[in-house]
Amino acid sequence: MTADEAPAAKRARTDGKVNFDVLSARLQATDVHATMKELPEAHGDFICTHHGSFHADEAMACAMLKCLSAYAAMPVLRTRNQAEIDKASIVVDVGGTYEPEKHRYDHHQKTFTDVYSEAYAGIKLSSAGLVYKHFGDEVVEALCGHLDAKSKAAIVAKTYDSLIRELDALDNGVQVADEPRYRFVTHLGARVGRLNPSWQEENSPAVENSRFKEAVLLAARELCDVVCGYASSWLPARSIVQEALLERSKVHSSGEIMRLPRFCPWQEHLFDLEEEEEAHRTPLVKYVLFQDSRGGWRIQAAPKARGSFENRQPLPKAWCGIRDQALSDLTGIAGCVFVHANGFIGG
Repeated sequence: MTADEAPAAKRARTDGKVNFDVLSARLQATDVHATMKELPEAHGDFICTHHGSFHADEAMACAMLKCLSAYAAMPVLRTRNQAEIDKASIVVDVGGTYEPEKHRYDHHQKTFTDVYSEAYAGIKLSSAGLVYKHFGDEVVEALCGHLDAKSKAAIVAKTYDSLIRELDALDNGVQVADEPRYRFVTHLGARVGRLNPSWQEENSPAVENSRFKEAVLLAARELCDVVCGYASSWLPARSIVQEALLERSKVHSSGEIMRLPRFCPWQEHLFDLEEEEEAHRTPLVKYVLFQDSRGGWRIQAAPKARGSFENRQPLPKAWCGIRDQALSDLTGIAGCVFVHANGFIGG
């Protein structure tokens, strides 16, 4: 059989990366079964999860496993039959045991208290977090190709902190806030939940398994978008901000003004880098200079905290709300355009 004749799910990649098209083809070729009797004799190996209503955590766990060559061609069995569970190559979200050496990844047992790290105390791992904790490095490398150790570690950490932590929290009933003022209904967990057959629809193991396959595909799309987005956009922006931080004393002797060599999203990276190394927060950056899309220069005050509308040091009050020549006359800087009334940005 030539490479062109091989099933799409088994074709070798030439660029060292699993993109969404490859992953989608693998999932489309994956059979989801209700009993071991349905498994082809040729498939001694299979992934196992539970039947019944499905959730985003096991859908994501299966999507991540499908990124890896060891599990790419395995069918999925959805069952709660312990005798069948015991025969699986890998088990997620069912089975009542967490034994990574045996590839058993359930979190429902009363004795289970594991978290991803001490930084995430209070959010126990779901099956998504368990699979990511043990396979996250491989999943990131499969999706992004070869990365240097520091870059891979940054993407692995960021992916847990954003995508996977959310699924862990949702599955374990951890609210995003103590008193949320409104509910999120468009997140991945909600979208996966809506794929379950409703009480008004006819249901059967075949219908349920077909919907589960859709859920895994949905999770796979989210996984690819997030992880590959970090590699293609987030990580390069982090490098730009890090370089600017290291060079800020050349911009101004105080070290409190950072100039970006080109525009990129910077606030999140600034806080990340400041948290990681004392040198990046001594002294704290108060202002950031960058060029806008039209080539004009902007100055923006750094926020006091992530997501905060308060700034470490707003632009002078006397400048706020002033525009054009009046602003140039006031500041002594030619070509001024504006300073926002709240003093957080000007140009």
